[in-house]
Amino acid sequence: MLVQITLLYAGLLGLFLVILSFNVLQNWVRMTASGQAMDRDMRRAERVLSSFVEYVPLSLMIMYLVEQRGGVHPIILHTLGGMLLAGRVLHAWGSNEGTGSGLLRFLGAQLTFLMLMVGSLTCIYFFGLDPA
Repeated sequence: MLVQITLLYAGLLGLFLVILSFNVLQNWVRMTASGQAMDRDMRRAERVLSSFVEYVPLSLMIMYLVEQRGGVHPIILHTLGGMLLAGRVLHAWGSNEGTGSGLLRFLGAQLTFLMLMVGSLTCIYFFGLDPA
């Protein structure tokens, strides 16, 4: 069975990872050119990238398992994927300095956690349905 929906969100999140990685690289080049060892923008870019790498792989694995199991309406999977994508974008955007940025970062983290919780509970529910 082909996992079309997880495939879409894995691709979109993979592209977003490239953007976050370029942000770290750009800050690194700027820092080394100016002779600085570390600065606030570089630490912020690294934290956003680290947070992405911590949460997205397991989230996509959960989506894959739920989709592979079958019996789930595609809207549920798109909701999970949309929550993950929106959560990571809001978290990254909210990590910049600006008006309302703290709220965006908080909302992004909460969306990611909600997606993980709903997806994980779905996996546990499906486990309980299958006789061992």
